[in-house]
Amino acid sequence: MKPLAALTLASALILSSQAVADGKTQQQCASDFDACIAECETTYKDDASGRAACMPRCSGQYAACDAGVAYDKAKPWLEEQAKKTKKFFEDMMKDLKKDPAPEDDPTKKSI
Repeated sequence: MKPLAALTLASALILSSQAVADGKTQQQCASDFDACIAECETTYKDDASGRAACMPRCSGQYAACDAGVAYDKAKPWLEEQAKKTKKFFEDMMKDLKKDPAPEDDPTKKSI
């Protein structure tokens, strides 16, 4: 069941990044990043340490926005893969129920 847990975790991470994008495009993410950098430079014009602390915030927001945009593009493919994975496990469970493993005959010994 480890592959299913990994798929669930990956889906949860991807879904959380989607909430940040809010239907934006990569161009809008870049524009927001540029505006954030400009705000940092204006707000902390004479404070290099304040500017240095502000820049990573802009980068983090850009990365989250860009990941959300990527998720929006990949969402149909991810949903299809999730359906295929679910069907694979369902079929596997049906096959296991239909054909139980043969029991060993204690009177026969393997060589």
